[in-house]
Amino acid sequence: MSSILLPSWREGVRYGQKRFSEVIRVTGAYLGVAVLACVVMVLTVPVLRGQAVTLHKAVLTALMPDGIETMLPTLGPGGLVPELRTIDLAQVPSRQLQEIKPEPTLPEAVERTPPVGLLGNVPVPRIEAAKLTFELSEQQLKALEHYIARKYRVARQVVDRIVESALVSGADLKVNPVLILAVMSVESRFNPYAESGAGAQGLMQVMTRVHIDKFEKLGTDGVAAFHPEINIRVGAQILSDCIRRRGSESAGLRCYVGAIGPNDGGYTNKVQSERRRMALAAKIPLNQ
Repeated sequence: MSSILLPSWREGVRYGQKRFSEVIRVTGAYLGVAVLACVVMVLTVPVLRGQAVTLHKAVLTALMPDGIETMLPTLGPGGLVPELRTIDLAQVPSRQLQEIKPEPTLPEAVERTPPVGLLGNVPVPRIEAAKLTFELSEQQLKALEHYIARKYRVARQVVDRIVESALVSGADLKVNPVLILAVMSVESRFNPYAESGAGAQGLMQVMTRVHIDKFEKLGTDGVAAFHPEINIRVGAQILSDCIRRRGSESAGLRCYVGAIGPNDGGYTNKVQSERRRMALAAKIPLNQ
């Protein structure tokens, strides 16, 4: 019996030794991998930490106001607190200073008059400059506006914008604004939607189809003939061209109404008479 069991026991010992050697071999392999991983981590973690600190510093620098530079974070009572120091711009290379772009500055808001209906808002500085050009006071303008509003039964706010538009257009085109207003009074009685049988339209009764090029220069078309400000601008341009070509206001008015000869049906007298009444009501010298 003992001779039968002995070989089996020996085989068991050999089998156990074989299994033990396999365990030792596998364990050694895992330990080798672990040691290699530890070595790699020891070598790479400082580099990663340095990159993280550099990235953190760059973010803090971007968030800091001009003239402040962030240093490496230090551990304070509240956690990681960046250490700050001012930058001496004298030590910064001129090339880097040239690359610093100043913050864009917004243009100053220009004060404008409040819009009324189709009459838009006019820049106040342009109104003040036009008043100086024609030597008109605020009291004279108010008196002129009061006269027109009362005589032609037009809302005072609307008259204010019409007078301001005539004032600014007159200053730009070198035409007396009271003359422009007098033309309006005879042509349309300050009705922006007036239209004649011949096709003249708006406040200054502009022949739109004839002067379409002037509307196009203003970035619009003939449909805008009933827009008060655009109509005043185009009408003042036509009047200015007529006065320049004919050499005088009277001859320019005859040109404006389309008279071929000296007989204009009394148009010039009507305009000049109303101009004198407006000037008298506002105490404006006729030569202004």
